[in-house]
Amino acid sequence: MEEQLKVELPKNVTDAITTAVFDTFKTAQKASTNDWPLYLSKKQACKYLNISNKTLDEWIEKEDIPYKHIGKTYRFNRNDLDKFMATK
Repeated sequence: MEEQLKVELPKNVTDAITTAVFDTFKTAQKASTNDWPLYLSKKQACKYLNISNKTLDEWIEKEDIPYKHIGKTYRFNRNDLDKFMATK
């Protein structure tokens, strides 16, 4: 059995780390979402999710991914895509 060493940092240090992590996350989140429209085309959705068109087509075929099909056009809500990817 391995012996584990427990190190406790002072509260002000843990608070500073927590604040820095949350601030960084908020900044990254704003930067990533401001560059993308709320509704994405198939091409934009592939780029946003960093997946191939083939993968997106497979997910559409399985009805895995949330989308709207209007005539010949597909639209993907960016917020729905974020929620979907959080479950993958």
